[in-house]
Amino acid sequence: MNIRKLRNNDEEKLEHFLSSYAETSMFLRSNMKRAGLEYQCKDYHGDYFGAFDENGDVIGILAHYYNGNIMMQALDIDILTGLVHAFKEAVTRPIAGILGADEQAKTVIDELPLPDEVFATNRSEDLFALNLNKLSLPGRFDFSKADMVDACKVDRTILTQWIKAYEIEALSSEDNEALREHVERRVNRIINGMDCWVLQIDGEAVSLSGFNAKLPDLVQIGPVWTPPEHRNQGYARALVAMTLKKAKEGGVDRAILFTDNPAASKAYEAIGFRKTALYRLALLNKPIDLKERLVLTV
Repeated sequence: MNIRKLRNNDEEKLEHFLSSYAETSMFLRSNMKRAGLEYQCKDYHGDYFGAFDENGDVIGILAHYYNGNIMMQALDIDILTGLVHAFKEAVTRPIAGILGADEQAKTVIDELPLPDEVFATNRSEDLFALNLNKLSLPGRFDFSKADMVDACKVDRTILTQWIKAYEIEALSSEDNEALREHVERRVNRIINGMDCWVLQIDGEAVSLSGFNAKLPDLVQIGPVWTPPEHRNQGYARALVAMTLKKAKEGGVDRAILFTDNPAASKAYEAIGFRKTALYRLALLNKPIDLKERLVLTV
């Protein structure tokens, strides 16, 4: 097995490998399409470490992104372990989280190693998938009063409040200056054209949904947020269905999402989603300099 950092001319081989793991590789594939494989300290960029077999085919990948998050996909645990060791030797930036197929993400956490106390959240979520030909619009929802508008057309103050509340409630983020800067960057991406929409009822904004990864045939849903005062009205369910109807009209075949919220799971199942796997979301309390930590633990 040969392990090395990937270059842009490795894209075809990597896409061939990852396409067999479409539902747990959306961030990897979407970010590669957006930014290539060579890190330039910009949104969606990352350092990609690839494992190759004797035929020169990709058999595993570990990526360390612009925001500090690590993502992975490998044929087996031995290959993934080798990738983690190569990454530890070459890492130059802090790490902030580990996301991926449940068992593989847990392997990365164990191999780094990272103890429980460094995480703001470290949880397994249900991964759901839907063939958009089986999309079911909520039958009891009154769509005559509803409008789906591009989120970039909504008042920035509302978007900022909602994204901040989402980060705190859904991702266990601390309300501090780092979160304020993160929310500002995220809102800027929405304003600049990220696939994100707001549901309005009689002109009032009541719910938000978007795609956090997108390919020509597949979209990944997130974030989804409804303020507490507008919950239990079916707004998020209706908005997600409306965004997927729009995606289907644009040629998308399938959608995926992950959640650990039982109420959200029921809402997604009501429009056709079915559980297919487990996905781990592990986010640190604050970014960690891995090389410094490894020195301290020797």
